[in-house]
Amino acid sequence: MKSSAISSSIAACAAAACLFAYVPTATASDDTVTSTRSFPSITTVRKDLTVESTSTQVDEDADWGSIESLDVPQTQSQAEKDAEAQAQAEEEAEAAAQAAEQAQAASRNSSRESLSSSSWTDAGSSSSSGAAAAVDRAYSLIGASMDCTALVTAALAARGISFQGWPEDYLNVPGGYVVTDGSLQAGDILIYADTGGWNGGAHYDHVALYVGNGQAIHGGWNGSTVALASAMTNKLTAVVRIP
Repeated sequence: MKSSAISSSIAACAAAACLFAYVPTATASDDTVTSTRSFPSITTVRKDLTVESTSTQVDEDADWGSIESLDVPQTQSQAEKDAEAQAQAEEEAEAAAQAAEQAQAASRNSSRESLSSSSWTDAGSSSSSGAAAAVDRAYSLIGASMDCTALVTAALAARGISFQGWPEDYLNVPGGYVVTDGSLQAGDILIYADTGGWNGGAHYDHVALYVGNGQAIHGGWNGSTVALASAMTNKLTAVVRIP
């Protein structure tokens, strides 16, 4: 580019010098000497500098690669990372809880299937005043509208024990123990894992209060009523006695 500019300058200077040069000539007419100027014919080639200057421009449509073609890794802000980690932790905790619940339900179903068909026998009335108070309270509630756990809770309250829970929770009544000799006494708590009820494996189905002679008082009988009925010893899972 510089070489072309220098050549153009030299050519321009040469053309200017020629414009001012002249060659004197003489003619013999009338003894008068005249001088004339002779201008050489010069053809000047002028370069189109605009073309030269634009010849180095980059074609706008040239394929230099677009930003879409670049493999730029996407980064996350710290807040986005924290939110993603929290969501993942919550999903894992929920999955663990569901697995634990399923395992617990499977364990209950297994225990129900392995229940023994031990025969329970009536051992007569208990000598415990607390048991008698519980039985009296249960009898007083016959015909009332309450479920099985509410009935047993009310009977326990009559003997000074404050306790409530799901049917299986009554295995842990304060001061009580699980009967293992097959005997039944009035005031005993009867616990049933499976009576064909609605709990569907989540909890034991039923709890009642034994009142003697093969009978028990049940809450939630036929849906919601407290009633005196069979102790259903063939479906018993456990019996809890409070001395």
